[in-house]
Amino acid sequence: MNKKDNPRLKNIVIRVNDKEHKEIESKAGKLGLTISEYGRQLMLKGAVLSAEKKDSIQAGTGIDRRTIIGLANNLNQLTRLANQRKELPQIESLLKDIEKIIKEWS
Repeated sequence: MNKKDNPRLKNIVIRVNDKEHKEIESKAGKLGLTISEYGRQLMLKGAVLSAEKKDSIQAGTGIDRRTIIGLANNLNQLTRLANQRKELPQIESLLKDIEKIIKEWS
């Protein structure tokens, strides 16, 4: 949901000691989430769902999650454009570049 459509205006406060705070912060960090995101997912869903750790993406490539999301959005836009204009050779070239990047991550 868009932040503008449904802003988060309510606070939930929980009290933790230093040890608990460090443990929660560590678990959230390992998943690439803020403490708020981690707590929200845990309270709403009963579990924290994350496909990949933020560090695992950055470790070998220096590319962060936002960059990957941006690339995915660009790919979707190019795919729609290619379907409208039937420009497959350019798309095939871009897909080869993307496959090369994915191989470097592996």
